[in-house]
Amino acid sequence: MATNIAKKKKIKYRPISFKVTERQKSIIDAYCQMHGLGTVQLLKLALKEYLEQHVSSHYGNDELVISENQLTIFDIIRELESDEA
Repeated sequence: MATNIAKKKKIKYRPISFKVTERQKSIIDAYCQMHGLGTVQLLKLALKEYLEQHVSSHYGNDELVISENQLTIFDIIRELESDEA
């Protein structure tokens, strides 16, 4: 019997290039070596964190904007579990 396997959606990657000074590059390299990261991995993490903090409804990503005081479903579950204990 054949199984229905969902095909992965192809992700299109676009190259981005920019220049940094020798000092900035040495700081990035030292940080990456200290924390066991690659340069590209570090830059992707930094960019992702920045976008999560500064995204707005203007870009159509309302679900990413969460207020600091807003509860998540996980907060409610933790509260219920602590009340039972």
